[in-house]
Amino acid sequence: MVEVDWETDRREGVTFVTAVVANTRTTPQTVRLESQLDGPTWPPRRNGVTAPEWDGDVWEGTVEPGRRRGVGFASPVAPTEPPLEVLEVSRVSDTTTATSNEVLAELDGWAPTPDVLTRDP
Repeated sequence: MVEVDWETDRREGVTFVTAVVANTRTTPQTVRLESQLDGPTWPPRRNGVTAPEWDGDVWEGTVEPGRRRGVGFASPVAPTEPPLEVLEVSRVSDTTTATSNEVLAELDGWAPTPDVLTRDP
């Protein structure tokens, strides 16, 4: 199960939302969260660049088994409850799709032993 705990703090006309996403499952989970505030979402920025997990009002990230991740953003509008909605939780696929040519290229060469190929008269 993936759990989300959140808090809001309104200071000087800005609502700050902080959340912790916890993964209690035994496999990595991709989690999508969406801001429920009725206004613009200001995701964290570093050197003027928005954090890569954010796309507009939606945060998407992977949470490893038994781990937690912090999520936060700000907005100029008043807080609502809940400030975040879980849009989707899905298990991270641990398999990669390979073409048949890629699979065949990775196989070891094989040939039957000479005693299999000899015939008795």
